Amino acid sequence: MKTKLEKKQVCVECFDSANAFDCVCYNGKYNTILLEFEVCECCGHLINNGIPADTEFNKNQILNYKNK
Repeated sequence: MKTKLEKKQVCVECFDSANAFDCVCYNGKYNTILLEFEVCECCGHLINNGIPADTEFNKNQILNYKNK
């Protein structure tokens, strides 16, 4: 299976949830964060149940958010 990384703006409270993109927090007034997710190149479905990819970009994003 070929995969690719896609950046998605998700809720900081539940970004590791499989439902992150349908989260009511994201559509409300809650804080969001831009993270990379691994998706299937063929069908576009999230890999690893919607858990953010283990990338340097994500580590830096989370660290920068926590240091605000």
